[in-house]
This record gives sequence, C-alpha cells and structure tokens, in this order.
Amino acid sequence: MLQTIVNAFIGIFEPFRDTWVWPGLVEAGKFLGTHLISGMLPAFFIAGAIAIFLDKQRITRLMGAEANPLVAYPVAAFSGGILTVCSCGVIPIFTGILQQGAGIGPAFTFLMASPAVNLIALSYTYTLLGSKFLIGRAILVMLSAMAIGFGMKLLCGKTDKVEAPAGVIIMEEESDRTDGQLLIFFMLLIAIMVTATGVIDPVLENFADASAGTGMLAPRLLLIALEIALLTVVSLKWFYRSELILWLKKSYSLFILIFPKVLGGIFLAGLLAAMFPLTSYMKFFDANNFSGNFVASLLGALMYFGTIVGVTIVSTLKDFGMHPGPALTLLLSGPAVSLPSIMALVPIIGAKKAAAFLSLVIIFSALSGFIFGITF
Repeated sequence: MLQTIVNAFIGIFEPFRDTWVWPGLVEAGKFLGTHLISGMLPAFFIAGAIAIFLDKQRITRLMGAEANPLVAYPVAAFSGGILTVCSCGVIPIFTGILQQGAGIGPAFTFLMASPAVNLIALSYTYTLLGSKFLIGRAILVMLSAMAIGFGMKLLCGKTDKVEAPAGVIIMEEESDRTDGQLLIFFMLLIAIMVTATGVIDPVLENFADASAGTGMLAPRLLLIALEIALLTVVSLKWFYRSELILWLKKSYSLFILIFPKVLGGIFLAGLLAAMFPLTSYMKFFDANNFSGNFVASLLGALMYFGTIVGVTIVSTLKDFGMHPGPALTLLLSGPAVSLPSIMALVPIIGAKKAAAFLSLVIIFSALSGFIFGITF
C-alpha cells in the first residue's frame, strides 16, 4: 500500500518522464510518498510544541550558551538517540531549540547527531554491517557531533537568536502543567513520529494477519490513530484552547518556512545523483586513504540519505568493494546533512553558518572514516 502511495506521487510527474528533470521529480515523488507524512509532518508538530510549551529555562539551563559545556554538549549529542529523523526532519526541531535559547554549539551538536545516530539506526547498522560498524558509528558520531558543535561556536561565536516568524507568539509565562504532563505530551508526539516512520513494524507484525488491510500499513495506521486520539485527549485536558491554536500556528509557520526549500533540495539532489552515481566512483573507495574518505564524505553530504535507508545503501556499496573506512564516512555524512537540509538552513541561520556547518560535517566525517579504517 505504501508503494502505491509513492507510485501515485511519482505518477503526477509522468508527463516529464523523457525530460532532463525526471530524476529530480522521481526523487521528489519518493520523498512526498515516504517522508512527508511519516517524518516531516510529525517533526513540525514537535518543533512547534518545543517553541510554545517547553519552558525556555529548561533548554537554557542544559544547552544554553552559558551552560557547562561538559553537560551541554553530551546532552545535545545523546538527545539525538530519542528521535528517528532525517537531515531535513531535524531542522524544524533544531529551529525550535535555537529559538528557545540553546547555545550555538550544543544546537549544532544536536543538528549533527539527531539524523546520524539513534537507537533504531544503530540496531539496523548492527543487522546489516555488524558489531564493528555499530561501535564505530555510535562512538564517532557522538564525538564528531560534539567537535562540530564546538567548531561552530569557535567559528561563529555567539549567534543571534532565531526569531519566530511574524504573527506567532511565543509563550513566556509560567505554566501550571506538571513536568509529568509535559513529558507524557512530548512522548506521545515522539511515539507518533516513531510509529509513522515504520521502525516498529516488526513489533506490529504479529497483528498484521488480524487486520483488515494488507501488509504492515493497516496496523501502523491503527496505532497512529490511537496515539493521535490519546494526544487529543491530553491536549484538550491539559492545555488552553488559545495555547493549542498557538501551537498549530507555530507548526504551520515552520512548515511554510522550511518545507519548500527541502522539496527543492530533494529535486536537485535527485538530479545530482543521476549525474554522479556513487557506483561510478568505486575506484576512489577501495582503499582507506584521506582522498577516498573525503570524496565519500562530499558525495554523501550532497545526496539525500534517510537515516535508516542510508545503512542499506552503504551495505550495498560495501558489497561492491567499498573499504570500511569510506563506508563509515558515507554512513556519517550521508544521513547527517544533505543538499536539501542545507538549503532549508540558509534562511534560518544564514549562508555563512550553513556553509561552515556543511564544511565541518564533511571534514569530521572523512576524518572519522579514516580513523575507523585504521582502527578496525
């Protein structure tokens, strides 16, 4: 059923099949069919909730510019393990924590770590690539993310606070909700995102035969419906109507700000992937040297890799002869950043900071892969 949705989106662009834009349109169609509802939309609702409901002092105390770096950077890096988002899906959440007072270093640490490593991606890495890649990815992503965050702080210094789009009010007053209520609210939002991405489909496998639909989509939709119903109940019970309206407005404003750039970037990434297929560059990747790792990091940074799909791509390229060093490099840079995510970042943080972040991801991913190739 999910493939039918993807094919339907691609079918919209069928009149352009024989034109030079077709590879980009196909990639955009795949993205709309597989990531728009499952990944991007939940991320915007989470980002809006962070900006409206989460107390600014909480983020400032843990990840603010004046927070203890020995606390702020590890907290930012390990926070990525909670979310299963791609390099584009993390941007609205990154924007939310930046608006709420996170320091530039911890914020960029979070931006790197979230799409590059999470529990689901690590388990998939172990399944397809083995324990060495699991350990290497977990350790090197965390270290690289903190190094990149620290590098952004050194390069950019104090960043101006990211302002909320016009017409959206940020809640500043003290809330009468308990920490437990906020935790349940955010856990339900995260649960919807995790369920929508399909990463818990194996858990739902036993219920597939009993469902009226076919495949795994029906039980997944049923669970999402249940989670949304629970979220609706707690939202109406614990929040004022005016707060919920602000939350929806904030989520919508972030969608309008970010998503068009993401979609345009997906289109360009599809064109680039067609012009420069990775299999044509295997001669650069058959040994562990810095040039091969750098090329792998650069190509990975320009393409669009899903957090989990990237593992499958790297596993396939490894079977074609890619050395473990460049393979891990691609496993770091591919999910962490992409042309669409950089295009979406530019209007939020500026071209210079976006370019600096992209450069640091390419450098540290290549360095990490080189170290992995020597060590393992």
